[in-house]
Amino acid sequence: MVSWYHAIAFCNKLSAIEGLTAVYNVSGVSNWANISFSDVPLKEDQNWTKATCNWNANGYRLPTEMESMWAAMGAPADGQDAKTDTKSYSKEFAGSTGSNQLNDYAWHWDNSAKKTHPVGSLKPNELSLYDMSGNVFEWCWDYFDNIPAGTKTDYKGKPFGSDRLVRGGGWVSDSSFCAIAERGDRYSPYDRTFGIGFRVVRNEPK
Repeated sequence: MVSWYHAIAFCNKLSAIEGLTAVYNVSGVSNWANISFSDVPLKEDQNWTKATCNWNANGYRLPTEMESMWAAMGAPADGQDAKTDTKSYSKEFAGSTGSNQLNDYAWHWDNSAKKTHPVGSLKPNELSLYDMSGNVFEWCWDYFDNIPAGTKTDYKGKPFGSDRLVRGGGWVSDSSFCAIAERGDRYSPYDRTFGIGFRVVRNEPK
């Protein structure tokens, strides 16, 4: 029940509280430390929809779709020592070894009792990250679009658009959405639905 607007406001407020530089810029908004829930639009607002990202800031932000996918893949053996991970995108779920059980790692339609669950209730993937598959879909930074063909490094999505992307599967969907390669749907950034949440990452300026 959290919109993309509220997710980026949370990131910037957390950055301000911890004395970090806010990652997101929204025209007309400057006092992120004191922003409240009611200050964030519940309907479409072009200033918020067109928020920009300062990739040189050191604060908190949403992951990109590519970051979310790689985190879910979990750093398997063929992705270590600067080698390219060529297989893990095809995993059935985050943490899958090919022989373990989905229900031990992911909440989905068939095992969730039709509700969200506390983070960490099931097993983590290889990076000790919980709920990278299932529980709730998670907002990404990216505008929804087809990923261009060809090799991509640290892809951050297209620079303009309207709808944003979610990833990771959730209790509102069947188990097929827990697959690493499965992309979530597109949503308006002001949408608040019971199947969507978010996680934050700390930006690392390059």
